[in-house]
Amino acid sequence: MSRNYVWGSSDTPPKCTLDRWAKQALVARAEAFIAEFYRPTFLKPPPAEPRFNYIVDFSARWHGAYLLFTAKYACPGPNALSPGFETNFARLGYFARDRFNLWARRHNDQWMVLARDLTLDAAFVEMRANPWFHF
Repeated sequence: MSRNYVWGSSDTPPKCTLDRWAKQALVARAEAFIAEFYRPTFLKPPPAEPRFNYIVDFSARWHGAYLLFTAKYACPGPNALSPGFETNFARLGYFARDRFNLWARRHNDQWMVLARDLTLDAAFVEMRANPWFHF
Protein backbone atom coordinates (compact mmCIF):
# COMPACT_ATOMS: atom_id res chain seq x y z
CA MET A 1 0.00 0.00 0.00
CA SER A 2 1.52 3.30 -1.07
CA ARG A 3 1.07 6.56 0.75
CA ASN A 4 0.92 9.86 -1.03
CA TYR A 5 1.52 13.10 0.79
CA VAL A 6 0.12 16.36 -0.48
CA TRP A 7 1.11 19.78 0.77
CA GLY A 8 -1.76 22.18 1.32
CA SER A 9 -1.61 25.79 2.42
CA SER A 10 -3.29 26.92 5.60
CA ASP A 11 -4.87 30.18 6.72
CA THR A 12 -2.81 30.11 9.91
CA PRO A 13 0.68 31.58 9.48
CA PRO A 14 3.64 29.94 11.22
CA LYS A 15 3.87 30.83 14.90
CA CYS A 16 6.54 33.19 16.09
CA THR A 17 8.29 32.64 19.37
CA LEU A 18 8.81 35.38 21.91
CA ASP A 19 11.23 35.49 24.78
CA ARG A 20 9.96 35.71 28.33
CA TRP A 21 10.60 39.47 28.63
CA ALA A 22 8.62 40.31 25.50
CA LYS A 23 5.73 38.16 26.71
CA GLN A 24 5.74 39.89 30.10
CA ALA A 25 5.72 43.30 28.41
CA LEU A 26 2.72 42.33 26.26
CA VAL A 27 0.86 40.91 29.26
CA ALA A 28 1.50 44.17 31.12
CA ARG A 29 0.00 46.15 28.23
CA ALA A 30 -2.98 43.78 28.12
CA GLU A 31 -3.50 44.10 31.88
CA ALA A 32 -3.41 47.90 31.54
CA PHE A 33 -6.07 47.66 28.81
CA ILE A 34 -8.18 45.40 31.04
CA ALA A 35 -7.85 47.82 33.96
CA GLU A 36 -8.75 50.76 31.75
CA PHE A 37 -11.67 49.29 29.78
CA TYR A 38 -13.01 45.92 30.99
CA ARG A 39 -13.02 46.36 34.76
CA PRO A 40 -14.73 49.80 34.85
CA THR A 41 -17.18 48.89 32.07
CA PHE A 42 -18.28 45.35 32.84
CA LEU A 43 -17.60 44.71 36.54
CA LYS A 44 -20.68 45.43 38.59
CA PRO A 45 -21.22 44.97 42.34
CA PRO A 46 -22.66 41.57 43.28
CA PRO A 47 -26.45 41.41 43.27
CA ALA A 48 -28.28 41.61 46.59
CA GLU A 49 -29.74 38.11 46.16
CA PRO A 50 -27.45 36.39 43.69
CA ARG A 51 -28.95 33.44 41.82
CA PHE A 52 -27.00 33.49 38.59
CA ASN A 53 -23.32 33.61 37.62
CA TYR A 54 -21.70 37.03 37.43
CA ILE A 55 -18.26 38.33 36.46
CA VAL A 56 -15.84 39.13 39.27
CA ASP A 57 -12.56 39.76 37.41
CA PHE A 58 -10.67 39.80 34.10
CA SER A 59 -7.09 38.74 33.37
CA ALA A 60 -4.62 38.08 30.55
CA ARG A 61 -2.03 35.31 30.19
CA TRP A 62 0.04 33.55 27.55
CA HIS A 63 -0.63 30.07 26.23
CA GLY A 64 1.83 29.14 23.49
CA ALA A 65 1.69 31.80 20.77
CA TYR A 66 -1.62 33.18 22.06
CA LEU A 67 -2.36 35.98 24.50
CA LEU A 68 -5.61 34.89 26.16
CA PHE A 69 -8.14 37.20 27.78
CA THR A 70 -10.05 35.49 30.59
CA ALA A 71 -13.21 36.37 32.50
CA LYS A 72 -13.63 34.94 36.01
CA TYR A 73 -17.18 34.21 37.15
CA ALA A 74 -18.68 33.60 40.58
CA CYS A 75 -21.33 30.90 40.98
CA PRO A 76 -23.43 31.91 44.01
CA GLY A 77 -26.40 29.55 43.64
CA PRO A 78 -27.09 26.77 46.14
CA ASN A 79 -26.75 24.11 43.42
CA ALA A 80 -23.42 25.37 42.08
CA LEU A 81 -20.81 22.69 41.46
CA SER A 82 -17.96 25.09 42.27
CA PRO A 83 -17.67 28.59 43.74
CA GLY A 84 -16.44 29.97 40.41
CA PHE A 85 -14.95 29.30 37.00
CA GLU A 86 -12.85 31.00 34.34
CA THR A 87 -13.50 31.18 30.62
CA ASN A 88 -11.43 32.62 27.78
CA PHE A 89 -13.37 35.08 25.66
CA ALA A 90 -10.68 36.50 23.34
CA ARG A 91 -7.21 35.67 22.15
CA LEU A 92 -4.52 37.45 20.22
CA GLY A 93 -2.31 35.22 18.10
CA TYR A 94 1.24 36.48 17.68
CA PHE A 95 2.52 35.47 14.24
CA ALA A 96 4.84 38.27 13.10
CA ARG A 97 6.68 41.20 14.64
CA ASP A 98 4.01 43.47 16.16
CA ARG A 99 1.25 41.72 14.18
CA PHE A 100 -1.64 39.90 15.80
CA ASN A 101 -4.74 38.02 14.71
CA LEU A 102 -7.81 38.58 16.87
CA TRP A 103 -10.05 35.63 17.76
CA ALA A 104 -13.38 35.48 19.59
CA ARG A 105 -14.74 32.38 21.32
CA ARG A 106 -18.12 31.23 20.11
CA HIS A 107 -20.89 29.65 22.19
CA ASN A 108 -19.73 26.18 21.12
CA ASP A 109 -16.15 26.76 22.38
CA GLN A 110 -14.70 27.17 18.89
CA TRP A 111 -12.49 30.12 18.02
CA MET A 112 -13.23 32.32 15.01
CA VAL A 113 -10.92 34.91 13.51
CA LEU A 114 -12.44 38.39 13.47
CA ALA A 115 -9.43 40.42 12.34
CA ARG A 116 -6.00 39.67 10.92
CA ASP A 117 -2.68 41.48 10.85
CA LEU A 118 -3.40 44.07 13.56
CA THR A 119 -1.02 45.94 15.79
CA LEU A 120 -1.63 45.55 19.52
CA ASP A 121 -3.23 48.99 19.79
CA ALA A 122 -5.49 48.29 16.79
CA ALA A 123 -6.51 44.99 18.40
CA PHE A 124 -7.47 46.84 21.59
CA VAL A 125 -9.51 49.35 19.56
CA GLU A 126 -11.28 46.46 17.83
CA MET A 127 -12.02 44.82 21.19
CA ARG A 128 -13.56 48.07 22.43
CA ALA A 129 -15.79 48.45 19.38
CA ASN A 130 -16.78 44.88 18.55
CA PRO A 131 -19.76 43.46 20.51
CA TRP A 132 -18.20 39.97 20.40
CA PHE A 133 -15.96 41.12 23.26
CA HIS A 134 -18.63 42.81 25.38
CA PHE A 135 -20.57 41.33 28.28
